[in-house]
Amino acid sequence: MIVVNDRTPTAVPSELLDRLRRIPPATIGHVLAFGFMDVALRPIGRRGFSVCGPATTVRTMAIDSTVVHKAIDLAEPGDVLVIDRTGDTKHACWGEMTSLAAHVRGLAATVVDGPATDVVEIEEMGYLVFSRGVSPITTRSLAQFGEINTVVQCGGVTVSPGDIVLADDNGVLVLPPHQVAELVEHCEPIAQREPTTRQRLRAGEALAEYSGANRKIAAALAAQAAAGSGQ
Repeated sequence: MIVVNDRTPTAVPSELLDRLRRIPPATIGHVLAFGFMDVALRPIGRRGFSVCGPATTVRTMAIDSTVVHKAIDLAEPGDVLVIDRTGDTKHACWGEMTSLAAHVRGLAATVVDGPATDVVEIEEMGYLVFSRGVSPITTRSLAQFGEINTVVQCGGVTVSPGDIVLADDNGVLVLPPHQVAELVEHCEPIAQREPTTRQRLRAGEALAEYSGANRKIAAALAAQAAAGSGQ
């Protein structure tokens, strides 16, 4: 069965996406525990990047990747294509030509919960792909099964069309649109403090003193000592 739904309109203003893009996923990882994809999904094609955009979602079966081609045409510039491979880790549904088509279309990146192929060509064109590895075994254009813009699973995370995908070299984070504004307000000051932290550490300040670890450990040791003495 083939299911093709219209693209979900972006619910997050572009200026808010720009602010989110400047916050590393690892910074958000200090305050958020959910929404991070499996660490086995690693980037191909670029280094030193930050990607932030709405998800266009795809679900495919093991050897049938026809809907992937259609999804590239339905996605808008700046979208992140998120591909659910329904557990298949053998067949590569993504390679050079899909990357080229997505690159020309203006997509920001592709995240595929399975292997990719043609990694040299992908790296040469500089298109960003997250995958679980590399395989020379590719898919077929059978048009028997597939879904576009439905709720999918990718990297252990549920992804709905229009969810916001934030990614850098360290991994992929998926956020529901309603969560973005509050998260930006909370995490933006943390990210903005990082240059000051680097400066102070390079000047020789002890990390445990700057972070408050010394104070917290001293308090914990004092509490342990008090409990041990029966006070």
